[in-house]
Amino acid sequence: MHYTESLTLPPEALAIPPQAPPNMSNLPERAGLFVGRGPELERLDEAFEDAGGVVVQAVHGLGGIGKSTLAARWASVRTDAYNPVWWITAETAADLDAGLAELTVALQPALGEGLSRRVLRDLAVGWLCANDGWLLVLDNVTDPTDVKPLLERARGGRFLITSRKGTGWQGVATGLSLGVLELPQAVELFDRTYQGSAGGVEELCRELGCLPLAVGQAGAYCREARITPRRYLELLTAHPEQLLTFAPEGGRTIARIWQVTLDRLAGKPLAAEVLRVIAWWTPDGIHRSYLEPLGSPPELTEALRLLAAHSMVTLHDDTVSVHRLVQAVARTGDPGNPYRTPELVAAARERAAALLNRVAEDFESTLHNGWFGHVESLCGHIGPRPQTPESVLLLVHFANLHIGIDDGQAIDGARRAVEAAERVCGRHHVVTLRARRCLAQALIAAGEEDEAVILLRRDWSTTARVFGRSDPQTFMIRAQLAYDMLRCDDVAVVLRLARKNARRADRVLGSDHPAARDAGVTLAALLAHLAGSDPLRYGPDAVGELVRRRDQIAASVHGPMSDKMVALFLGLLRLRAEFGEADDALAAVEQGIASATQSHGALSMTTMFYRTLQVQLLHEFGETDRARALAELLLTDWERGFATTPAVGFMRKTLADVLLPGAQPD
Repeated sequence: MHYTESLTLPPEALAIPPQAPPNMSNLPERAGLFVGRGPELERLDEAFEDAGGVVVQAVHGLGGIGKSTLAARWASVRTDAYNPVWWITAETAADLDAGLAELTVALQPALGEGLSRRVLRDLAVGWLCANDGWLLVLDNVTDPTDVKPLLERARGGRFLITSRKGTGWQGVATGLSLGVLELPQAVELFDRTYQGSAGGVEELCRELGCLPLAVGQAGAYCREARITPRRYLELLTAHPEQLLTFAPEGGRTIARIWQVTLDRLAGKPLAAEVLRVIAWWTPDGIHRSYLEPLGSPPELTEALRLLAAHSMVTLHDDTVSVHRLVQAVARTGDPGNPYRTPELVAAARERAAALLNRVAEDFESTLHNGWFGHVESLCGHIGPRPQTPESVLLLVHFANLHIGIDDGQAIDGARRAVEAAERVCGRHHVVTLRARRCLAQALIAAGEEDEAVILLRRDWSTTARVFGRSDPQTFMIRAQLAYDMLRCDDVAVVLRLARKNARRADRVLGSDHPAARDAGVTLAALLAHLAGSDPLRYGPDAVGELVRRRDQIAASVHGPMSDKMVALFLGLLRLRAEFGEADDALAAVEQGIASATQSHGALSMTTMFYRTLQVQLLHEFGETDRARALAELLLTDWERGFATTPAVGFMRKTLADVLLPGAQPD
């Protein structure tokens, strides 16, 4: 026989008193160490000033940004205004239920035994609906739908929510996006955690992106390990994979915090792929167009939306930003992490290089959208010995941007690219050809023409071996080589090679083929360039070639202005000036400026090239004052349009003779 013992409680024991015990609070200790955030605290003060009805405020941002610390700080100085002040870790719906059940027991301890969590939760919700004057902090909410039923039932009181989720709060709560600390505040946080002061703190905080959790952990780690901030920075640079997975005693690691977010995106592999790819570039100014090959427009848009919704990236009109420590974690291989295996990280690095190489095929794109900074960043991560063709090609593009600006850096970079190309790709490979041509161009710019001639002639003979004598790439690359050779080789030899290349391209491919057109325009440009300097010797040939290739030239005019098209136009205009048509030549340039501005925009490369032609011609024709005034405006626009690229330095050198007071034309 079984006996059941029952416990009967008096009715008053089952009721929660209408008034909470005085100063009832369970705030965490994290409110103790706090710096800055004055504007954010004021925003919260303003949000909760409304005396009528329930008020809900959601603080959202990247994991480690300090959302919980801000909430704890604000709540800790409001215990005299609200009662109770109750903290619930609400990462899941079950966590929320547990926190509400604990609130019931705190309000009426006699209910702690014998009642299910569900009943205790319902009692707490009922009490909150029947009373006001309380403050509930719901920390680390994963999904707004988990807390929405509670928020909708409450009629008074205050809710302060923290979440990594930046979306989904419309109609639920007023959002407050939390950013990183200002540098002085980050330094103060480090010093207070480190419990002292030391050199190198500002540099370390910048490298940590002023992320509060990372700065605080660095300070505590330096204190516990008895190392300086500079030593920590050295370790972080050399061993990020370890430093970002270490934490002081009782702390949370950066990598683990963001792992939780990636777990929530497990069904969206493109989001993780985007994060791994952009990890190799600069944190800001990542143009969305760079990422287009990663997926269809809807897929890519959704991946970016999800990353932004979980505060892993920040979206702007055309660009994406990502915290530098998110990047550091994303490019750190971990065999035990499904999102960051060494194989996935290495593949993402190559994808990042391939995407930048793709952009480099359009020269004008390299002068916009932060391309140069992204290349510089990725080249720094690749190191001195790249291992793949895409990485080598990126080194070629990087060196190419310094030609005519920093001869030493251009030559050193190009030599490194040639060595890497021959090692990785072999001597007879398209990337190796491009690397040698880049080195030749750098040597020509530095006046070291003998070695450049050897390189260019070698590439001329190697091209057919790489692609085949009748392949379009052979004709196009030889056209490029001929243009370079004119600057350092025997003119008669270069013209013979260029003429043979153009005529054979017409015969093999047809004159309308892009490769044949390129070869033909190159020949015309070479002759026009020579005719501009020596019209009696080269003028007749130039005019004859221009007539024969007028259709090819007309087709090329409508595209972006290239260096050979500039040479072609400049040669033609000089030729016209030689025959007494200087005014007509200038009028033609002005018409080109107007047409390019209308078709491509005022700051397009084509428009800028036409304006450069105008300045050069005015200077040559003796109108130095007008040339100087236009050159100053032109340089200002170059600085405005291409400030973050070496192109500004190149233009300064190009316009130096014009801008120098008292300069005379040659």
